[in-house]
Amino acid sequence: MKFKYEVECERNDSQAKYIVLKGLDEPCRQLVIPDLIEVPESIVNGEVSTEEVRGNDVGAAISLPVKIIGNHAFSSRKDLEEVIIPSSIHTILGFAFHNCGRLRRIQLTDSVSEYLDGSTRQCESLEEIDVTFEHENYYVVRRILEDNDRRLRFRLHLPGGEAVLVFPGFNYDFVENTMARTIQFAIEGTGYAYRECVKADNINFREYDSFFTKVSADDSVTAEMIAVSRLQFPYELAEDAKTQYRDWLYENAKKNLTRAIRSLGTKGNSISDTNSELSGLVTDQVSYYIKEKLIPEGDTSAIIAEAAELDRTELVSMLMEYQSGSEKRDNFLELDI
Repeated sequence: MKFKYEVECERNDSQAKYIVLKGLDEPCRQLVIPDLIEVPESIVNGEVSTEEVRGNDVGAAISLPVKIIGNHAFSSRKDLEEVIIPSSIHTILGFAFHNCGRLRRIQLTDSVSEYLDGSTRQCESLEEIDVTFEHENYYVVRRILEDNDRRLRFRLHLPGGEAVLVFPGFNYDFVENTMARTIQFAIEGTGYAYRECVKADNINFREYDSFFTKVSADDSVTAEMIAVSRLQFPYELAEDAKTQYRDWLYENAKKNLTRAIRSLGTKGNSISDTNSELSGLVTDQVSYYIKEKLIPEGDTSAIIAEAAELDRTELVSMLMEYQSGSEKRDNFLELDI
């Protein structure tokens, strides 16, 4: 990849040098930032600039660590969909990935100790942040959450296991108080409260789980994502919270699965890559409810009818097999009695 960069010196050691990334000169869907870049000795020694040697025979080179992603380095790109950031990066400067409209996923480590405002702001497709923890430093999780009011899903690779946490979105609502002649603001949605569970040095999982009653009343789609994620990856999940999540999924199985199936539309429609991905997600969703026996027997027929009406034969088959298994279990119970 043709990266644009600058060579900088460490503050306390002018001989120790590193790379500040400034951008990329070519189209890219998956941006894999290297931890080292081969730099011509003439640049390292300050004899020429990066522009002067680009595309020419550079001679001997030195490997320098990539430590900083510069201001606006990859902002407003229309091609980026995924970014992978190595553990050598300790600083992400302001608006580094600002306004990357197709950016959906970022993978990084907790080595980031400085993250400036706007780095992932206005990334309207951003959905998932994957963080590997080596130093138990939750700073970058906190800062990305502060930078975004949209719903985000964090996959956290922690020393004691793996956690997946979904953080709801929220809105600021500004209201004029004419009597006091002031402008006041209120926060709509549970996203802000969920974000307060994350500090620079820890995540309060118990507090995170305590907000479920509120989010399930406000946003059933996000509530389902939270419940399934916590049950599939039960990192520090208390037994009462586990019961709460399972009970809610069981009670809302018909509504949740009907909504998911309807999101697919008719099978006769042309299937784009996105629709194909969505179809796989819905199939996985139905499989999870079936595997965990979270569909009440009285609701199964209605869900099957919905899938059949939209010509989703693979879902019909799965649900009918589940229904048949439920009936067999009931017959066994009757014989035991």
